[in-house]
Amino acid sequence: MYEVCSDGVSVALVGWYGTAPTGTITVPAQVISGADSYTVTSVKSFATEGSPADLSAESLALPDTISDIADGAFNSCPSLARITINSQNENLMSFDGMVFTKDMAQLLSIPEGKEGVAHIPDPTSLVPASAFSRCVRLSRIEVGEGNANFTSWNGVLYSKDKKTLIAYPPGVGTSAVIPADVEALGPDAFAGCEALASIAALGFVRDIDSKAFPEEVKASAVVALPSGEDYDARKAVWEKAGFGNFSASAKPGDTVHPGADSSDGQNKDDEKAASGFAYTLLDDYTLSVSWEGSEDPAAELEIPATAEVNGASYRVSSVAANGFSNRASITSVKLPDGVTSIDEGAFAGCTSLASVTFPEGLRDIGARAFEATALTDVWLPASVTSVDSRAFAACGSLTRVVALATPAVAEDVLAGCTGVSVYCPYNAEGSYPWIVGLPSAGNHLLPYGVELAADPLSLETGQEADLLEGGLLEVPEPVETSYSYAASPLSVDAGTVSAKKAGATDVTAVLSLDGEELARSSRTVEVAAGPDDDEDLSGSDIPMINKTESLIPGIYLAEARASAVNVTAPIAVTFGGAGYDVSKAQSSLTASATFQNNTDTSVTMTKIDCNNQGAATLLEATSGTLDSQKLFSLYPGSDTAKAVSFGYGTGVNSATPASGAFDIAASDMLDCTFRLNLSSAKVKASAADGGATVQSLANVSYTFEANESFYLLDKASGTKYDLTTVKAHAADISSKGTGSSYYSKYNAYIADDSKYECWTKWGGVLYEVRIIGIYHDEKTSGGKAGLTFQFKNLLNTTYRMNSTNTNTGGWGASELRARMNPGTDSVANGTDDNAIWNQVPSDLQNAIAPVKKYYGPTYSSTASTVSTSNDSLFLASYREHSNTIYSGGNYAGKGWISAEGSQYEYWQGKVPNNYAANASLVKGLQATPSTAVYWWERSVNPGTDTGFLHVGANGDPTGGYNASNAYGVCPCFCL
Repeated sequence: MYEVCSDGVSVALVGWYGTAPTGTITVPAQVISGADSYTVTSVKSFATEGSPADLSAESLALPDTISDIADGAFNSCPSLARITINSQNENLMSFDGMVFTKDMAQLLSIPEGKEGVAHIPDPTSLVPASAFSRCVRLSRIEVGEGNANFTSWNGVLYSKDKKTLIAYPPGVGTSAVIPADVEALGPDAFAGCEALASIAALGFVRDIDSKAFPEEVKASAVVALPSGEDYDARKAVWEKAGFGNFSASAKPGDTVHPGADSSDGQNKDDEKAASGFAYTLLDDYTLSVSWEGSEDPAAELEIPATAEVNGASYRVSSVAANGFSNRASITSVKLPDGVTSIDEGAFAGCTSLASVTFPEGLRDIGARAFEATALTDVWLPASVTSVDSRAFAACGSLTRVVALATPAVAEDVLAGCTGVSVYCPYNAEGSYPWIVGLPSAGNHLLPYGVELAADPLSLETGQEADLLEGGLLEVPEPVETSYSYAASPLSVDAGTVSAKKAGATDVTAVLSLDGEELARSSRTVEVAAGPDDDEDLSGSDIPMINKTESLIPGIYLAEARASAVNVTAPIAVTFGGAGYDVSKAQSSLTASATFQNNTDTSVTMTKIDCNNQGAATLLEATSGTLDSQKLFSLYPGSDTAKAVSFGYGTGVNSATPASGAFDIAASDMLDCTFRLNLSSAKVKASAADGGATVQSLANVSYTFEANESFYLLDKASGTKYDLTTVKAHAADISSKGTGSSYYSKYNAYIADDSKYECWTKWGGVLYEVRIIGIYHDEKTSGGKAGLTFQFKNLLNTTYRMNSTNTNTGGWGASELRARMNPGTDSVANGTDDNAIWNQVPSDLQNAIAPVKKYYGPTYSSTASTVSTSNDSLFLASYREHSNTIYSGGNYAGKGWISAEGSQYEYWQGKVPNNYAANASLVKGLQATPSTAVYWWERSVNPGTDTGFLHVGANGDPTGGYNASNAYGVCPCFCL
């Protein structure tokens, strides 16, 4: 939402109105409203009252016209982690997702969702500590050595001489250590650190600003001061600042065992044995941790972030040498964020240790730290600077090491390891510290990297260019490359940028492995209007102008979602002047209405809703009542044949456009005409005022839905795969089997379907599907299909297996199979062939891999032989649902039942016995998804010539009913 500035030609962004999209939001340089155009010059606020919960966008791109950003403009935007500024901006620039003055001398704004590390560039001389106060996930502030004004130590910002502490990041934890050199604590130095419970001041802090700490910290935190001659003077400074809780500072070298209790002040052996963790205070007044308990540590070991010594809390910064060595009970370790070093032999000989969570901020991994453990996968954060001798030696299960930076690595770090893939940042000179650590035992070095050119990429609408020109892209399998950007001005496919319309945005290339980010790089892409383009006043992601009068529609956003998104635009008419003149006979009045699709998916308008906004006071009916008239029409361009008409009264206030009449391609626009129909109504003469007033007639809501035929969303990474991509993954699995780089990804989806969502739209209805098989079905063209899918809900219409009550010929001769597959024989009783197949979108029809399906054609046969059908769509058999075949009654001796395929991977373990398919796993009809209903299997009923098997409402797959009954259909297909 925008507010018109006093100059009348510019606007300020004052907030988001309604539900915001995820990903990147791009603020345009100009917005239009009717005939007026406004330049966006400032940001007053981004979150409006009631909107923070809806603001899930992670990135905000601001144009070159922005010259001012108000303090706190991005407050209450907890997901916003990155702000970018167009490179042509003459007043501002962005660095590391933060906003600076153009010369980078002053830090202006940090998005409160920024996580991990904030990097302060060398030219910066002014950093307001309050800027960090809302960044609760920020754990470190780092400064380069070239900065003449600031330095950092342990992630804390200081003046260059380290005498003034400027800013402590709010995400650092509950314990703070102030180094001995520090003499002053500046304003807002600990802003946002409300959780701070303990402060160890190692030197003489002579000046504490009155606003250095939150009031709740002053009231409750314990200040630990070393003893000495000036103890009282040092304490007095803290008391003057408002602190009242003090403890004697512990001495470096002191070791404590929490939970131990000794009357003589010494920790006895039996008390050590009972306490478990032991902590030793280091010279920098942080703690190293080890285990001294007589009992084994927990299998899933979580090391505490802090421990209390003499009533004050200190941060754990290291794991002591041999601190947990040879503890066979440990299977996993989670290290707290404050740990910066893992010392020699810390976990050596922990033969069951299979996984470790390394925190960002870890710097050093000591010699033999994880030697002879069961580690399989090691991810080293970007903060790691050294990995010492034999750190991961003799780890027989180790298959992968992923380094997010380039630490110093000892030559024998992987001694005794075989078949290890080491992923490390690409080096243009070809020198890698890991090379010397790779013995000739099947280990592989796999460099990765992405670096986009720093200069903007400029092109005109209609042109294409290589985003990677002047940069590099190194992507070893199975590392994946993805691009994020605001879709409006451009699109990106495999690194090729296609310019759609004038505008600018940042394009970010991201490398990821198993959904975890390895590297990213951004480049500004600027699209200018081509020579054949009209002046571009294309509007905005935020289509509301905060003015007192209502406006004729300009550009309105059409967002695509799995469910409908409504966009409301005020419709207005001008009396007199260029509008409707009551002195002239006119049958209609028209105004332009342009809809813009800022998504990467085609959308279509599916519904229009209208309500009165003053029409009754301005118009009068020439016949009947005004509220019964279809006063308005909307049509694409000048194509009146596609017009949809509506009014505001009951029965006419909702309309459904013809299918496809208002389609908008991805990142495209649709120009429409909005018409006021005056054939059955006229403007009241009393309302005419020579064009002096703009009056609203109605509020109209347009509902748009995605036209995607199929997509799969990985929930952990947020990556969305379209049909083409999933088909390519399936083809790779089909070609390589378990050797495919995608096999483990999709096998994990099968094991846990909460990791992803998969949707397809058939006949205009969205259905959710799941992956039930991998490298399972036999393709009719040869080889195995990569992936098999099955609906989670049933089609919204029930179907008969046969209109005549017979199972003769089995699945292959059934009418339901004919409805599901192209090119089959006519269905009896005049029912159209392919009634279900024709609901499948054409691109999915083309992508489906026909497979061989086995079925028993004769219910009474005792043979194990089966017939084969070649199917694009099919129903799962009883055998494909259940691994255990019922052997009693009519099932006895019917060998063909077990020959109708093999149990799909998804159903394994979920279908342990006769009552196989849990009814809740396939819920029911799409129209009533909570209703459990019968749904067909392709197996004939082994006890009668009239029926087929079905899955009952209770989940029993052994029931059989007449083929002429209408039951639910749960389609399967392969890619």
